[in-house]
Amino acid sequence: MSNEITTEVLAKAINKIKKSVQNIAVGSPVFLELQNGKSEYKLIHKSASNDNNQLNAMAIAPVKADGKPDYDNVAVVYDGTNMGSLKGEVGKDGFLTAGQAYVGGLSGEYAAAEKFLAQTQARVAQNNGMITDVAGFSQAGGYMMKMAAEHGQVNGFKTTSFDDWGRNQFNTLTPNQQAWLLANPSMLARYQNDSFADNSGRDHSYRHVGAISGIGDHNTLSKYFDGDLLNLNRLADDGIFAPNMTKAQVEKAAKNWSKTHEDWYPFVSVSQRAKNRVEIYLETYGIYTTEKFSKQLIKLNQLKRVLFSSGGGLSTNEKIYLDSEAALIIAEEAKNEFKQATENILNVYRQGLQEIQEIWQRNVYQARQRGSMLTDWEIRDTQQMVNCNQQTILDETCQYYEKKISKVTRIETDFSLLISEIKTKIAEVVQRDRDLAGQIKGVLSS
Repeated sequence: MSNEITTEVLAKAINKIKKSVQNIAVGSPVFLELQNGKSEYKLIHKSASNDNNQLNAMAIAPVKADGKPDYDNVAVVYDGTNMGSLKGEVGKDGFLTAGQAYVGGLSGEYAAAEKFLAQTQARVAQNNGMITDVAGFSQAGGYMMKMAAEHGQVNGFKTTSFDDWGRNQFNTLTPNQQAWLLANPSMLARYQNDSFADNSGRDHSYRHVGAISGIGDHNTLSKYFDGDLLNLNRLADDGIFAPNMTKAQVEKAAKNWSKTHEDWYPFVSVSQRAKNRVEIYLETYGIYTTEKFSKQLIKLNQLKRVLFSSGGGLSTNEKIYLDSEAALIIAEEAKNEFKQATENILNVYRQGLQEIQEIWQRNVYQARQRGSMLTDWEIRDTQQMVNCNQQTILDETCQYYEKKISKVTRIETDFSLLISEIKTKIAEVVQRDRDLAGQIKGVLSS
């Protein structure tokens, strides 16, 4: 089996915490139902809430073929706010610390989370291993930003937050931590549902933010992940929007959402609601993705699984190759999106040129109709008196649009050159390991 800790593993491990952390013993197996089948992990460490503790957390490691835990790929996961007696959950509730995050402070639970991380690191170090991933949900998702910038920066693990809770947690970071987070966007992934957690005043801008619209529920999105990718078709089936959807997926999601939200707009037809939802998608996400881009991302995810299938982590060359292929896909999509955007702008300017020429011709025609006894020079002289001549209406306006068209065309050319340079550099990196490229070429080209 693959020993990779994926986003799907993190999400489903978090879901497992409150169901089992009270009763499961350290060293026991933890089974997760993943899209590619059941996978076994070993519980390395745990924190179970009690009268003096609100933190529920687990540290897990994949189980290798020989039955031993793979300490080179340890994940630490934190569940959301403990509800205590309000929802029949064991131990101290976490409402006070959730309130601290709500007003823009750092949750008091973070200290316990830090302690748990340090304890796990000590256990993993005894086995010459490493923590590769840390993830949190809800209140814990909020302080994942601090966790990434303070401890991920030092220890090199990737951090993921699911539907984070807490007002602008970026301000809980020191200037050094803020600078590091801005310079290392890949080290923190954030998935935000349109749930009540959005009312906590959280930001939507720092690091990779996956905005999920139409779900409404406060959860980890665990049923929608395939490895590290969200399955956009399953989301569309449930009427949910996510970044990087194709036009067909957006229209399907809009239609399915409209069927289940009739009470929101009782006097609007399903088809009209669907059209309105499509407009909301474009306003929120900006543009449809292409089928090619979507397929390339899926292939990249498949490639990761192939590389991990031999057990253990990735080699340095394999990591470079994956990062380079991802950058290449993103660069190509950026080029396509920029080309489409500039084409839209150029169409607006070209339409403006056409319209002003039509306006001038109509102006001349009407002037001749109304002043049929006047010569052309008398008509032009009269127009000049009211500053309504060819130069001010037609020539100067055309020059304005032509300058804009020239500027946009120049920017597009410069951008295309930049993308070409980026792709050339990426190709150089990939070709440094020809053997590796040859081994996995078939995965990407299939």
